[in-house]
Amino acid sequence: MAEDLGHSRTEAPTPRRREEARSQGRLVISMELTAGVLLLAAVAALGFGSRGMGANLLEAVRYGMLHNVAGELSPEQTRELLTGLLMKGLQLLGMLFGLLFVISLGVMVGQAGFRVLPALAAPNWERVNPIGGLGRMFSLPALLRGAAASAKVTIAIVLAVVLIKGRFARIATFDQHGLRTAVAQTWDIVLLLGLAIAAAFTLVGAADYLLQRLRFEASLRMTREELKEEIKREEGDPHIKARIRKLSRELSQRRMMRDVPRATVVVTNPTHLAIALRYDKGALGAPRVVAKGAGYVARRIVETARRHGVPVVERKPVAQALYKAVQIGQEIPAALYHAIAEVLAYVYRLRGIA
Repeated sequence: MAEDLGHSRTEAPTPRRREEARSQGRLVISMELTAGVLLLAAVAALGFGSRGMGANLLEAVRYGMLHNVAGELSPEQTRELLTGLLMKGLQLLGMLFGLLFVISLGVMVGQAGFRVLPALAAPNWERVNPIGGLGRMFSLPALLRGAAASAKVTIAIVLAVVLIKGRFARIATFDQHGLRTAVAQTWDIVLLLGLAIAAAFTLVGAADYLLQRLRFEASLRMTREELKEEIKREEGDPHIKARIRKLSRELSQRRMMRDVPRATVVVTNPTHLAIALRYDKGALGAPRVVAKGAGYVARRIVETARRHGVPVVERKPVAQALYKAVQIGQEIPAALYHAIAEVLAYVYRLRGIA
């Protein structure tokens, strides 16, 4: 049943569904990728800054020793020397950790974007539920994380064996060189091994992020029924919208019918179309359409006009042209001036107006 439901999710997620997922804290963040990038940055920082950091520490040691070479160090002098070395080391570590913090923040924001979600700060007892915890331990994400951790351990062991095996002959001759040369070569091997492991961990993290992104997108996909419901929520219930349109048309027709008694003439088709025109002889401008309709609305316009003594004139071509070309509230176009002038002249003759 679950498989059938998964196969039925064939529709792409809507922006609203994505926004709901983000508001619930459902984000794609790979801790494996973050850890890999941090390790890579740390190794790179040590590689570029190790000489400077080592020189600074060595200079601090030399400074302390030279100032106390005359005799045995007192407890106060020893404490002062160790405190200075400790502060120097903490300063260097602080710079390194600050750099790593900025990089980790950038990696996290790059994966999921930046957004503050206060709702996630509230206590969630399901996270500490032992029964739910057992279920999460044996879930697919937990198995994937375990597989990624196992892969990282395996990669680290393989890389260490390969790199050390290839340099075993050089390592065996360290006792033939001075301490400085041995330390420098050992440090180069350590940095190379760290760089290789960090790069491999970053690739594992990238694969983990890609897999999480695919699973996340699959979880957001929707069935056709869910998509229809989503569209209803976004655009409104079609029945309600139809009801609103109907009410709007009724209100418009009521306003239109109130203007029919003030019309000068109603031109008909004779029964299918009806257009009410108003023209004030003393005013500037052409006659204006105050109401128009077809079918039932046309019959209501004619009935209202006759009930209030408005002349009704049958002119089929003129009625069709007016109905198609002029909207309610607009003046008639110049192409219909002559035809409407004949209609108005006829109306004025009926009323005895010169």
